[in-house]
Amino acid sequence: MLLKLNKKEIDDFVAKVNFAKGDGLVPAVVQDASTNRVLMQAYMNEEALRLTLSSGRMHFWSRTKGRIWMKGEESKHYSLVENAVLDCDDDAILFKVQQVGAVCHTGKETCFHKPLKMEKEHVVDSRMLERLFEVIKERIRSPSEASYVSRLTSKGEDSVLQKIGEEATELILAVKSNNPKEATLEAADLIFHVLVSFAQKGYDLNSIFEELDSRHKKKTENPQQ
Repeated sequence: MLLKLNKKEIDDFVAKVNFAKGDGLVPAVVQDASTNRVLMQAYMNEEALRLTLSSGRMHFWSRTKGRIWMKGEESKHYSLVENAVLDCDDDAILFKVQQVGAVCHTGKETCFHKPLKMEKEHVVDSRMLERLFEVIKERIRSPSEASYVSRLTSKGEDSVLQKIGEEATELILAVKSNNPKEATLEAADLIFHVLVSFAQKGYDLNSIFEELDSRHKKKTENPQQ
C-alpha cells in the first residue's frame, strides 16, 4: 500500500527526526519491502522527507548538485514508499519500498552489488507478485502511452476481463497439449492480467493470499473435508 500522509502526520514524523546531528541531513536507507533486500542509500533534508511522505515516492537531497531530486525523475524507475522507520537515535531513516525497475544507475537491481565475499545469486520467488502489483498500480495512477497496462486499462474493465478469458483458454490448450514451456508462458499471462484486474478495481492483492491461507488451514486442521 502506497504511503501518503496528511500534513499533521508528516509534521509529527518530521518532528521526531534529528536533522541537527548531520547538519540538516539524515541518511536514508531504501529497502525492498517484498524481499528485504537493501537497494540504496542516500541523504535527505527536511524538504525531501516531506515530499517523500506526501507523494509516496522517494525524494533525496543531492549533495553534489545541491538540490532535491526524486528517484526515477528521469528513468521512471520510482521507489514507491510503503513505510518509514526511524532508527534508535532518530538520525537515520529506513524506507521500505516497492521498486519500479532497476534502482541503480548501472542497471543493477541494487546499488550494493560489490560484495567482499561472493554471495548466492538472488532467487526470484512468489514475493515478486507484490512488486509487480505495485508497478501495475503505478501504471494506472500515472498513465503512459508506452505502458501496456496504461493502454489496456484505459479501454475499460471489459477489455481487461476479455484478456483474462483469452489467457485462461490459452492456458487450458497449452496444458492439454502437454507443453510445459507454453503452459508456463500462458499461466504467467493469466496471472498478470488477474493482477491488472485487481489493481483496476482497487482490490487488495493480499486478500487472495489470505483466502488461500484460510482454505489451507481449514483443510489441514480438518483432513476429512
